[in-house]
Amino acid sequence: MIGTVLRRLSMSIATTALVAASIVTGGSAAAAQPVASPQVAVQDVGVAASHRTWACTVPSGYTWSAVRANPNCGFRYEYFLLDAVNVNLTGLWACAIPSGYSYTASRQGTNCSASPGSSPYEYRLVRL
Repeated sequence: MIGTVLRRLSMSIATTALVAASIVTGGSAAAAQPVASPQVAVQDVGVAASHRTWACTVPSGYTWSAVRANPNCGFRYEYFLLDAVNVNLTGLWACAIPSGYSYTASRQGTNCSASPGSSPYEYRLVRL
């Protein structure tokens, strides 16, 4: 029992360290710049506040740049959200290509593949 708990804790710490290191070296989500548009001011506060946060699901209009295990989420994973509608994500790495974007490069890594069978690829985004 204690061995299982310690193993899970060490895996969680290792995964968090890998995600943090990859984000720092690959173009962080913190570099995203808000888009100057009047729609931002009228955006629902609850949704706009989700940019650069962890969530158990990915809402419409968002993509994600990392995934990690979280037993409190229904599918046991949570996602680091990026707002693809109100924020220009050009130059950032993401796990999925949102509507209105394409990509200029791809790479294989561990940010996007927390569960067996999920894609290990990340995409460097460019707004169309």
